[in-house]
Amino acid sequence: MPELSEKLDRFTALLLSQAAAENEHTMQELKEKHDAALSSAEDQILLEAYTYIHGEVSRIRSEQGRKVSRHLLESKQALYRRREEIAGEVFSLVRERIGAFTATPAYADQLRVRLQEAAAQLERAEDLVLYLRSADLSLGGQLREALPGRSLDIRPGPFALGGLILESASLHLRLDASYDTAMEELSGHFASLVGLSLAAPADEIPEEGGAQA
Repeated sequence: MPELSEKLDRFTALLLSQAAAENEHTMQELKEKHDAALSSAEDQILLEAYTYIHGEVSRIRSEQGRKVSRHLLESKQALYRRREEIAGEVFSLVRERIGAFTATPAYADQLRVRLQEAAAQLERAEDLVLYLRSADLSLGGQLREALPGRSLDIRPGPFALGGLILESASLHLRLDASYDTAMEELSGHFASLVGLSLAAPADEIPEEGGAQA
């Protein structure tokens, strides 16, 4: 039965060939699914890693930003306090020197000069009022002599360090040459005068008592 045996061999070979082809196709599909799953897993891992790293960078950047801001604020506050300390020391020394000067004869001479300069700017006024600190009212006679022929009403002024204020109600003019006002102006410009400045917004400046002029 050689023919039957030959047919059986061919049929067997055909079955084996088909089985091999199906097996190869199945293995290829499995490989593609495996590769796709692996690629998807890798993409997911990379995405998670990127998200984590990005979050950490943002956190560190935010944390360092807060540290820098806090350091800048602390520095500004320290500068503010130091400026106020220096201002207090300077103004205390200025008051001492003003007090010493007003106790000398040169002070009365300066008042006369200041009065004459102020009166020259109010030369048409006939209602001059001179304000002096209480301690200087005794100099009224000498100061009247500095303006011969002009009426001068002398009154106690609302200041304590010295100097004078001359005004004319009719001219609506007031000339302030008091030391107190000069000290207030010095206080306002003190930071720029000594080279200390603050760039902090108003709500960042600590509420502490500053030096009073």
